[in-house]
Amino acid sequence: MDFKVKNRRNATRLSVIFGGAMLLVLGLHGQAQASPGTDLFQGFRQHVHAQIIKDKQEFSLADTCTAWFYKQQQHTKPKTQAQKVRFMVNQPIDSSHECVKRYPGGLEAAREGFGKAQQELSLSLTFFQMVLVGDGDDNKEYNLQETRDVVESLGLPFFSHQPVTEYIVHLTGLFDRMRANVQFQGLMDGMQALMNKGYRFTAADQEGLNEELK
Repeated sequence: MDFKVKNRRNATRLSVIFGGAMLLVLGLHGQAQASPGTDLFQGFRQHVHAQIIKDKQEFSLADTCTAWFYKQQQHTKPKTQAQKVRFMVNQPIDSSHECVKRYPGGLEAAREGFGKAQQELSLSLTFFQMVLVGDGDDNKEYNLQETRDVVESLGLPFFSHQPVTEYIVHLTGLFDRMRANVQFQGLMDGMQALMNKGYRFTAADQEGLNEELK
């Protein structure tokens, strides 16, 4: 065999081996950067966060419409011509159209909508609090024990052989169902179960909740 050909073949083999080793190192580095526990915590947190944004919007709209309908009733009494002109100038036409369209039942419907929105927002914020409490060491991920505690505290079965990330579907689905039925009792029972296992609402949790309250 020609010496030069042999060297080229050896160089090719070394290049393949080196390239494979580099890919393995990069793959392991990528795994170290993102763990299933991080995916679970962030996925669960973001799902509840997205709902809180929607609940805030519903709450704000219901509050605005309740106030608007109430003002309409206050303006049903006879007024002077000057008062009538002033009222017409200040009347938020776009807001009235949206409120009438959304709450055709008037003030009572708006009040009912306000009460419902308030309950749903409160539940979502409380659930968000539980998501934070479940991260016992405040490292923004759920380890295996934290995952098990959160899952079981909410009445779901935990299977050690199941990939952690699969619990995102279970937990977010449970949140959606509990919110739809406004199940405060089940949520509070779950929170108490975590507390009984030593979990606490920490300063870091309070900071995270404050961001949601803005």
